[in-house]
Amino acid sequence: MSIEQLLEKTKQLVAIPSTADSPGALQAALNLIVDMVTEACPEVTIEYFESNDKPSILAYRGSVRPEKFHIILNGHVDVVPGKPEQYRAYVQDDRLYGRGVYDMKAACVVLAEVFCEYVMQAPYALALQIVTDEESGGQHCTQQQIRQGVRGDFIICGECGRSTTVHEIANEAKGIARVEVGFTGVNAHAAYPWKGENAIAKAVSFAQALLDRYPIPEEASEKTTVSITGIAVQGGAINQIPDNATVAIDGRYTADDPHFTSIKRFAAHLADIDPNAVITRVDDYSAPLHTSPHNPLLLSLKAAAERIEAAPFSLVRRHASSDGRLYGSVHNEACEFGIAGEHQHGDNEYIPLAAFTNYLATMREFLQKTITASGAKDARRPVEDMLDVIA
Repeated sequence: MSIEQLLEKTKQLVAIPSTADSPGALQAALNLIVDMVTEACPEVTIEYFESNDKPSILAYRGSVRPEKFHIILNGHVDVVPGKPEQYRAYVQDDRLYGRGVYDMKAACVVLAEVFCEYVMQAPYALALQIVTDEESGGQHCTQQQIRQGVRGDFIICGECGRSTTVHEIANEAKGIARVEVGFTGVNAHAAYPWKGENAIAKAVSFAQALLDRYPIPEEASEKTTVSITGIAVQGGAINQIPDNATVAIDGRYTADDPHFTSIKRFAAHLADIDPNAVITRVDDYSAPLHTSPHNPLLLSLKAAAERIEAAPFSLVRRHASSDGRLYGSVHNEACEFGIAGEHQHGDNEYIPLAAFTNYLATMREFLQKTITASGAKDARRPVEDMLDVIA
C-alpha cells in the first residue's frame, strides 16, 4: 500500500473505540488488521486465540505453526478510553491526531504491511501477532499464546514510548508486581469505634509504611518503585466501622531486586513491612524484560533506524512495559520500538507524518537486511548461537 492508503487504514482503525469494556469493538479492530493481511497475502495462516472475551491472532507462512519463530512482530489494537472526538483521526500541521495513533494503532498498520511484504520471501519463520488486551496487562492474549507454545528468537513490540525528540529502542523494562493487599477488622457502629477494629486504619497504616519504604521519587528513577493506586472497602455504611479494606499497589522492579524474585518473596517482603499485610489478589506479576545489547537482530534494527532517521539511537530501560516482558518468562528476547509521537493516553495524542514514514522505512530495511544473501545463513540460526559467535 502507499503511505496515503496506510494512513487511511490507520484512520479507520482509530474510528473503532476498541477499549477493554467493548468486546465487539475489540473484535472489529482485530478484524481490520486480519482483512489487511488476508487481502494482501491470502496464502498465510491466521491462527485465532481467545481468552476471557479477548481475541488475538497469529499470522505466519505455512499450514503448521513453527516450533519457534525467528522474528515476531507484536502489536495491540486496544486503547484506553477517549473522548468521542478522539475517535475521528485527522491530519493537521503534518501530524496525525487521534486516540491510539501513538499507542499503537498506526504501528499495527505498519507491522501488518511489512509482514505481508516479507513473509513469503523470508528464509526464516516470521510472524505477526496482534492482540487486544495489552493495556490491561496482556494476560489473555500474548500470555495466552505463550501458554499455547508460541515462541520467538526476537520479538519487536511496536509499542510507543519514545517522544518526537528522542531516538531510542527499549531492550529492557522493569518487572511488574500489581497486587491487592487485604486487611480485616471488626464491624461496629461508628459512634462507638472502641467496640470495633477498623480495617481502613490498618490499610492506611500499611500504606504509610509502604511510602516510607518506597518514597515517591522526585524524578525518573532507575530503582524499584512501588505506587499505591487505590484503597477500597466492600459494603458497609457511612456510620459503620469497616471490617475489610484493600490497598492496591503497582510495583515496577529491577532485575536485581531480591524482594521481587518471586511472588512468594514479594509477599514475605510486604509482611515484613506490615505483619497484617496479606496479598489477596494478583493482577500481574511479570519478570523484567532484559534483551542483550549484543543481540545481533537488535543491533540490526538499531542500525536501520539510525540510517533512516540519520541520528544515533540509544538502548534504554523503560519504567513501564509492553507485552514483550511476557516473553522473558520463556527466555525469549524482545524489544520495544514503535512510532515516535506525543501525549500517550492524552487528549492531544499524535504522531508526526514523518515518523510514520520513517517507521515504515526502518522496518522494511530491517526485514530486508535479514533476507539478503549475506545474512540469510545467520538469519536461520538461533539467536543464542549468534551470540556465541559475537562473544
